[in-house]
Amino acid sequence: MHDFHALRLSILRGGTSRAVFLLENDLPADRASIEPILLDLFGSPDVRQINGLGGATSQTSKAAIIGPPTRPDADVDYTFAQVSVTQPLVDWGGNCGNISSAVGPFAINSGLVRAVSPVTTVRIHNTNTDKIILAHVPVEGGRAKVEGDYSIPGVPGTGARILLDFQDPAGSFSGKLLPTGQPRDTITISDGRSFQVSTVDAANPVVFLLAEGLGLTGTELPQELESRTEVTGALEEVRGIVAEMIGVVANRNDALGTSPGLPKVGMVARPQDYRTTGGSSIAEGAMDLQGRLMSMQTAHRSYMVTGAICTAAAAFIEGTVVHEVVRPIGDRAEPNTIRIANPYGIMEATATTGVAGAEIRAQPASGGPEILGVTVGRTARHILDGMAYVDRALFEEAASRSPS
Repeated sequence: MHDFHALRLSILRGGTSRAVFLLENDLPADRASIEPILLDLFGSPDVRQINGLGGATSQTSKAAIIGPPTRPDADVDYTFAQVSVTQPLVDWGGNCGNISSAVGPFAINSGLVRAVSPVTTVRIHNTNTDKIILAHVPVEGGRAKVEGDYSIPGVPGTGARILLDFQDPAGSFSGKLLPTGQPRDTITISDGRSFQVSTVDAANPVVFLLAEGLGLTGTELPQELESRTEVTGALEEVRGIVAEMIGVVANRNDALGTSPGLPKVGMVARPQDYRTTGGSSIAEGAMDLQGRLMSMQTAHRSYMVTGAICTAAAAFIEGTVVHEVVRPIGDRAEPNTIRIANPYGIMEATATTGVAGAEIRAQPASGGPEILGVTVGRTARHILDGMAYVDRALFEEAASRSPS
């Protein structure tokens, strides 16, 4: 194996995603040198990723790089990388909330954080967004507990509930909860169609459209969405326009090639009966709104955690398209909790507002109301620890570029 470099890694499922976990100290210092290593490791670009560890979907082509904390209020640094399946591209633009749920278990199991029974709180600094996430991880026998009775749509069986608290999530990229400065904008695309959109930045920036404005009900499943090219094309064009508006890219035409994962884009609709991907019937009373998100230009099979956080924040902002369709606060099962119907089922996100009655204090300086935090429940599984063999030349090239 003299032509290859043995690279330590772990594979963990976090929520409805799976990632390769790597230690920062095992990698080159700069992202430009890390990117070809990740592409080789995952077998990208290739729709099957047959020559690497990728799972041929955006939900299973992710990397988490864990290192010592660079903030005094954190236990570990966590950098998320979305590895494109079809392009020679690694997107560092935002965080993955699902993978965030596996960072705590990895840190505990790897000895980076001391295990404290029955629950260990791991303070995670996500470097992509410069935000702190508190992961409350059940522990048993000195390791993160796997078995439990908590279930999440999109993952078979049940597991130990990990509570993720995304603290002060507003302004993860833009510094403002409302990056455009207002709760709603009108976007006109090249074919002349216009859409009402709301861009909200909490955990990740997300561009929300009304499903009815796209000629949809909002109950469509991923395969149906992907078959409607006039819909996916419009969503991507709107995403590119907003990416230019909020400074992700200088030119909207560059959004697909340079930032395919940020901002996120999706649609919302009023509560209504629907059938999940698995064929289960869910009544409108079990939800507070319908939500569908795109992930790297494909329909997300469930719902992103960061998307849920952003949806919950947007639900409290008067004037947004999310606020327009969400169940009124007085009619919800829990005033601060938003139940999001997605292709796999119902996902809940709870906003922490700091005041009673789910009212949110105005905070004009940040471009919107004050969202102190949003919590979600997830499960995770530590699947594998081992070595992968990566082209040695990639590490040698990185070393040659580093200052001596």
